[in-house]
Amino acid sequence: MIRAFNRAVHVRILTLFLSETALIFVCFVAATYADGDLESAPIFLIYDSGLIRIGVVVGVILLGLYFRDFYTQLRIPSRVFLFQELCMIFGLSFVGQGLLSYVHRDWTIPRKIMLGGSALALVCVFGWRLLFDIAARGAVQARPVLFLGLSPTVLQLAGHFRKNPAFGMNPIGYLGSAQGTAAASAGMSRLGSLSDLSAVIEATRPSSVVIGKREDIKPWWTNEFLELRFSGVNAEQAATLYERTFGRVCAAEIWPSKMIFGDTWKTRSIDITIQTMYSMFLALLGTVVLLPVMAVIAIVIRLGSAGPVLVREPRIGMHNKPFTMLRFYTTGRSLLRRFHLDALPQLFNVLRGDMAIIGPEPDRPEFAQWLSERIPFYRQRQEVKPGLTGWAKIHYFTGTGEDDELRRLEYDLYYVRKLSPAMDSLIVLLSLKIAIFGK
Repeated sequence: MIRAFNRAVHVRILTLFLSETALIFVCFVAATYADGDLESAPIFLIYDSGLIRIGVVVGVILLGLYFRDFYTQLRIPSRVFLFQELCMIFGLSFVGQGLLSYVHRDWTIPRKIMLGGSALALVCVFGWRLLFDIAARGAVQARPVLFLGLSPTVLQLAGHFRKNPAFGMNPIGYLGSAQGTAAASAGMSRLGSLSDLSAVIEATRPSSVVIGKREDIKPWWTNEFLELRFSGVNAEQAATLYERTFGRVCAAEIWPSKMIFGDTWKTRSIDITIQTMYSMFLALLGTVVLLPVMAVIAIVIRLGSAGPVLVREPRIGMHNKPFTMLRFYTTGRSLLRRFHLDALPQLFNVLRGDMAIIGPEPDRPEFAQWLSERIPFYRQRQEVKPGLTGWAKIHYFTGTGEDDELRRLEYDLYYVRKLSPAMDSLIVLLSLKIAIFGK
């Protein structure tokens, strides 16, 4: 696993994405050289913005692959299904070129290049996916992981790795006191006590050692852990591995002293300023573009119900500051709710500075007070502005079967720690995917 957009991404997925990007781009460049109507392919590519035009087409195709879950599931359920999906995606790229020609014809690529490049890329991507599927079906050599101490966090990690072998991590057991039923439920076997660390490492040769209970680690063991690192065995805390695996912080592993006195949980003011700037720009652009849509929605609501067009709801914002959030009036599971169109008036909240495009979901004042009384670090999520969508919201929508307020807070705290334009870009893409395809 590696880090991309502040998220753990499997190396095979990133390799597939980069290889397909290069493959599709090369196919369109090859189609350019094969086009006999061009006086000079190099002149078109370099001096006539050909490379940029091809880049736009490649970007549209990659977005289509992303939205159709081509970078979520590497296994191919059916070759016919794969070919149909690719045909649809490449067909949409033709629609995009047609729409672009209405805006500025010089931004599109010639017809022969589009036809030839798409046909060649379709065949190449189809073949490349088949080869990649064969490779993915091969046995994956999982890296052995040894846990020091047993805790609820360790048990959750071990159970997750066993159910999801694609992570490439194999929990081989733990060192510490016997835990009986708890360890057996996660398929964890006790390999000895903490004093047996050197002997167990010599016998099992783990690639990683995960510290489950920090209080069990003695200060004088520093040299041993340094020797492990120098010998190629990675040592890390369970909380760090939990965060990298699940994309959220572990509430059970938060140390209040570090939250109060450390810098890890402090959001940089420069990040807030940058986020405010592009949130304002996107909100202004969205308001201008969607104002006719909002006007039509307002008219339909007015004609169809006796209720108000806009609903004003009290919410808690950044630094526990109250504000009034706007949304369209809806009844039940209407189309406005289905496509999240009832939230369009919140663009005005962004323009007023109460919200951002991306951020934690704003809570009602009484609910926020209730949670802050029960969860000591709840108010940490208010270090940033609330958003129209956010890291916790997209995960809550897809559902994990364990969604509750503490889990939502774990996602929010992860976002507060990882706030960046790259993180916000990822959330926007995921939110669009959910809004369009409902997954």
